[in-house]
Amino acid sequence: MEARKFVVWDYAVFVAVLVISASVGVYFAFTGGRQKTNSEFLMANRQMSVVPVAISMVVTIISAITLVGTPGEMYTYGNELWLYSLAASLGYFLTAVLFVPLLFPLKLTSAYEYLQLRFKSKSAKLVGSFITLVNAILYMGVAMYAPATAMEIVTGSPYWVTLILTFVVSSFYSALGGIKAVIWVDALQSFIMLAGVIAILIKGSIEVGGFDKVWEINDMHNRVEPLHLDPNPLIRHTFWTIVVGGMVDILARTGVYQAAVQRYCSVPTLTKAKVTTLMNAPIITIIWSLTCMVGMTMFAYYSQKGCDPLAAGYVSNPNQLIMYFLMDILYYPGVPGLFVGSVMSAVLSTISSIQSAAAAIFWEDWLKGFFKKMPAEKQTMITKGLVVLFGAAGTGLAFFMATVGGTVIQVGLAFIGASVGPLLGLFLLGSVFPWSNWIGAIVGGLTGLAFPLWISFGSLINKPPVNYLPTDITNCTNYLNITAKWASTTPVPTIASEGLNGLYSISYQYNGCIGMATVVVVGLIVSFITGAEKIEDADPKLMMPIFDWLFCCLPRKCSRALSCGIDYDKTKEMRKKGEDFFPPESDEFVEKENGIVNESATIESSRL
Repeated sequence: MEARKFVVWDYAVFVAVLVISASVGVYFAFTGGRQKTNSEFLMANRQMSVVPVAISMVVTIISAITLVGTPGEMYTYGNELWLYSLAASLGYFLTAVLFVPLLFPLKLTSAYEYLQLRFKSKSAKLVGSFITLVNAILYMGVAMYAPATAMEIVTGSPYWVTLILTFVVSSFYSALGGIKAVIWVDALQSFIMLAGVIAILIKGSIEVGGFDKVWEINDMHNRVEPLHLDPNPLIRHTFWTIVVGGMVDILARTGVYQAAVQRYCSVPTLTKAKVTTLMNAPIITIIWSLTCMVGMTMFAYYSQKGCDPLAAGYVSNPNQLIMYFLMDILYYPGVPGLFVGSVMSAVLSTISSIQSAAAAIFWEDWLKGFFKKMPAEKQTMITKGLVVLFGAAGTGLAFFMATVGGTVIQVGLAFIGASVGPLLGLFLLGSVFPWSNWIGAIVGGLTGLAFPLWISFGSLINKPPVNYLPTDITNCTNYLNITAKWASTTPVPTIASEGLNGLYSISYQYNGCIGMATVVVVGLIVSFITGAEKIEDADPKLMMPIFDWLFCCLPRKCSRALSCGIDYDKTKEMRKKGEDFFPPESDEFVEKENGIVNESATIESSRL
């Protein structure tokens, strides 16, 4: 059974999407300040509107990994991953409550300047920056490979052609138009993505007989799971692994990750930054739910036909199912091109965002100190070159990802969680625990990155068997690969939880939690061994009033004592008024802009 391919109209629609994206970059390159300064190129002069920034934050999370991987996940494993939308909503709420009030008033370009301010150590900042750059390359690799392998089905071209095309287009409009182009293209592409998903969902459910019928078929085949409350971390998906693990993942990616901080700091006020973040919850819930429904519709459709294309070998991996389904039910001129354009829009949104964020981090944290006297325009040219460089690095890793099996959603969330969880741990170590010092931050940060990445790569290499849900192949003809593992109708026994196999069998959803906890625990232990910081030295502007919140019902004197004696009152009032903690005319602001905090140069030289 040959898969259908693109026709001329499909290519025309697909190319139109790419041209529009590139045109936005050209527009912002020749309007406004023309991206001549890093303030405009990286932060849009902090004058962006709430709605496009909120949408941009969502589509940075809802990448092609989601559009391609989630339907394949629902098809092969059932509907449990739908709970991730609840996890995401909780993560956005915590970001608005915890990290937006902490970081927005600091007016940072690189989020990791916070680590230097808090620990009075540039090395601590560089550890956070390094973790983020590792994550950026890993994330780009997975996000770029996801649509590349899927598009082989509809275009017939090898995946590497799609990889190179993605790199060229995203680098073009990101380097020309800066963060303004990225945000506005994200907003535009979100509507294209939504249109493509809705089109395939409506047509697919009509073919099956309505979504009631879709649900009934999935339920009949045990794909509508009740809440699985078993706390065993070795079980791939339970309520706890998805909600807790997913919440930590989203909190890290929206609270402290550069791409998100760069966005909510691009609006003019703290209130708008909070609103921008909270707006993400309903948007991501809608998009995630739609992609889950597409996966259930795919299963119902092929179950009625009695032929699973994955088991029959018509597609080589679950990530290609969505494209195969598309060509089965929406083979009208231009329509497949629209959906493939939506997938490409998703990957362009993600890659451009990460390229811009990585360039901002590397410039602010690693290079800026060496080029202080260089004219602003030349500094911006270097930053634009970094956008292209990181795009190339992500493309290189995407070629490596071609060897990875399984659903791309699992691979993506595993590596993303393993590299953003430690970042969240670093910020929590600094903002919650006043005793932590710079040595604890460095040792904890590096240990917290290494441990979950070891688990991720170990799981990838060992590939512990999992239970694939059975499918029907009785009506298939011309089997291409009937002996493939996907054809098995008998559940595969779960791997024994002994030794390293047990470690590698921990749910991939917990990778972020493991990284976060490792940083905090190791960081505190090392801090106390090497000499904990004095509580009275903690700057309230750089701390979260966690203990004040926990003991809010106690008399103020008792609450102050339990909150380590830190007086948050003045800071609280400044946050309410939306005042800058470092006004542009202050000495602290000048020192911060130069990458130096009070006395940090002296302290740093003595420490190193």
